[in-house]
Amino acid sequence: MTNDRFPFFQALLQSGYGGKLYPVNPRHEVIAGHRAFSSLLAVPQPIDLAIITLRAPNVPQIIADCVHQEVMFAVVFTSGFSEAGHKDLEEEIKEIARKGPTRLIGPNCIGPYCPESGLTFSLEERPKEPGNVAFVSQSGGHSITYKTLAGSRGIHFNKILSIGNQADLTIQEVLRYYAEDPKVRVICAYVEQAKNGQEFSQTLRGVARKKPLIIWKGGSTATGARAAFSHTGAMASYSEVWRTAVGQLGAIAVDDLEEMGDATLACLSMALPRGDRVGIVVAGGGSSVEMTDVCARVGLKVPLLQPETQKQIARLVPEANTSCKNPVDLGFLGFFPKVYTQAIQQAAQDPNIDGLMLYQITEYFAQFNAAFDWVEEISSGMAQIRNGISKPFVVVIPPLEQENLSFIAKRQALIQKLRRHQIPVFPTIERAAKVLWRLQQYSRFLHPNFNSL
Repeated sequence: MTNDRFPFFQALLQSGYGGKLYPVNPRHEVIAGHRAFSSLLAVPQPIDLAIITLRAPNVPQIIADCVHQEVMFAVVFTSGFSEAGHKDLEEEIKEIARKGPTRLIGPNCIGPYCPESGLTFSLEERPKEPGNVAFVSQSGGHSITYKTLAGSRGIHFNKILSIGNQADLTIQEVLRYYAEDPKVRVICAYVEQAKNGQEFSQTLRGVARKKPLIIWKGGSTATGARAAFSHTGAMASYSEVWRTAVGQLGAIAVDDLEEMGDATLACLSMALPRGDRVGIVVAGGGSSVEMTDVCARVGLKVPLLQPETQKQIARLVPEANTSCKNPVDLGFLGFFPKVYTQAIQQAAQDPNIDGLMLYQITEYFAQFNAAFDWVEEISSGMAQIRNGISKPFVVVIPPLEQENLSFIAKRQALIQKLRRHQIPVFPTIERAAKVLWRLQQYSRFLHPNFNSL
């Protein structure tokens, strides 16, 4: 019997899972070379985790078997519970589980992903080496999508848990577990419903004191709340009260997976800014104005550099078509790495600046540095800056060229090199600015006596 009809079993076989596997199916004696058991009660060994994929009406009996066998955790992949209008069925399996040690994950979820053990919900040969990010999500689809998106940016997970309807195990319990895990540096969560609001709020505050906690709230609009209810049975709130409250509790609120990835990358690779005052260094007057406008819209300040700093930068560039005040517009000389690097270092030393935003149009860098390996020139220059200044900075590299595949490959190689040097790179000014704003808000939470000047 092949294992094509048993996707979870297939995933565990492909992942190299190190524990023992017991397929349970009364219709087969052998599944993918493994002896199949007619019921959970027939398995002769203790079971740590049961993955249940039967139709919803059949699940209560399996949970009863889990309780009898003292199974520690049961992942209920099956849908058709409160999200489908069958809350009574969800209450039934919860009451059955309470009679023993079994904790329910779900229902309506895909469960855990743990590269260290090989436990996975994804059909891949083997999970990538364990990272230092943990994610808990009410959506199974978001669990898989975020794993893919984050991995493409060099972000790897230590643990992911798709938790579905939260009939038993709740998001706040998982968050507290992640907060105590020494292998986890950054915690992410996708939430449609916060059960037990007071406990949830206390959990957010406690976890955020220990580690960066990034939260995306699903159902944040009236229409989205309706969709959330049909997805996980969540009675989602959709007012600005949520965002305000989450920020006051120290969590970093984001609006989608892209923003979650941006915030995660920044938390892993840069120090927290000690204020909201941004220094901008760019080659081009129009870009400098655009960056200033975007920073102002998201709540960041762009103060003037001190006169002495302006004088130092002025020595690098001609007076015409440049500006040394902040934003710093280097004109065409900004496309020469040595000038660009020196200007950034000088701006970073200014006491009026808490963090920097840099803008690099690689298409122009390539034109002005055609005789050099501009990927290496830029990446080594940025690495020098990263090692030479204490203030955080972000780099914007807009993907202007969309047709020339060889150039796109070189641009992506540059971005990967920068990320390996722990330099966060973003494709748009707005995404970079939002990251700086969110991280300075988190810094303010951790240091309540801190005041921006």
